[in-house]
Amino acid sequence: MRKRVLSIALLLLMAVVFQAQEKVNTADEELAITIRNVTNEVVQYVIEVESSKRGPMRKSIKVGKIDRYPGVSPMDCTFSRGDEEITYLLDPGQPYSFRYDEDGALELYEGSHGRLDAVDLAPFVGTPPIVVEKMLKMAQIDKEDILYDLGCGDGRIVIMAARVYGIRGVGIDLEPKRIEESRINAKGAKVESLVEFRQADVTKADFSEATVVTLYLLTESNELMRPFLEKQLKPGTTVVSHNYEIPGWEVKLIDDVTMQGDDGGTHNIYVYRR
Repeated sequence: MRKRVLSIALLLLMAVVFQAQEKVNTADEELAITIRNVTNEVVQYVIEVESSKRGPMRKSIKVGKIDRYPGVSPMDCTFSRGDEEITYLLDPGQPYSFRYDEDGALELYEGSHGRLDAVDLAPFVGTPPIVVEKMLKMAQIDKEDILYDLGCGDGRIVIMAARVYGIRGVGIDLEPKRIEESRINAKGAKVESLVEFRQADVTKADFSEATVVTLYLLTESNELMRPFLEKQLKPGTTVVSHNYEIPGWEVKLIDDVTMQGDDGGTHNIYVYRR
């Protein structure tokens, strides 16, 4: 009888240990650092975990692949850009992606969603307010328009359109944090009744009711989105893209400008008519 009691106690103890281990593994997964390669070449880089005694580790990531580093410690990531060595400190729980910058140089960006089940169209980079204002002006918005921002980030384009023009708008983004931030920002701007934010993969979303679409993706992402735009949007729909052209839509381009933003950078705006 005593052995039976001891066996039951041992099983209960093992169950508690496994449960605790499962919680640790879940926490590690939630705090994983992910790095995605969105370039067209294999990228060599070096990582060094701050709390580890292993020292630097050389890594190689193939095109389209994701490297995942579970844990709770920040790590340094070093890669070469020409003759220059670049090092960034990566934070636990954050996604990153190797991409090309506007000059075609290799860069590591924050904001890749780090997921395998959805296309990663662009990292989150906010459009300067003065550029948002110009994009909306170039769209020649009418009070009956419905604006969709595909990859809405913190919701600033949809919110400004609602606040300034009084039109209805919908923002779509895959990242839950961005959607939460957008809703908070909409409440702060007192336009909750005019705007809606949906967490979704824009390549699988329905935006067919839009009369104005805004984009701040990448050239290759715009090219990927083009068939979806052509399938869903009605003829006459205005599409405004920040910084990047839509390949294959050259004949649909009706206006473009280059301007200085309040961030000190140069910004291009392209306006297309579906």
